[in-house]
Amino acid sequence: MTTTSEVDASVCPVCGESNACGMSQGKSDCWCFGRVIAEAALARVPVAKQNLACICGRCAGTAAGAKTP
Repeated sequence: MTTTSEVDASVCPVCGESNACGMSQGKSDCWCFGRVIAEAALARVPVAKQNLACICGRCAGTAAGAKTP
């Protein structure tokens, strides 16, 4: 089982690149908070890393991102 200490929260668990996660940088929010991320994108996250690190905008398909209504 993967634990939080084994996952770098600043790295996308899908591609291994920086995920630009504001939370992992000590901020109170993240770029993804105002975005809709497709279930298909989330399904690409390995089960062992789900809920431990954010995917990046490129993998989320939201680099240009649609804001949530």
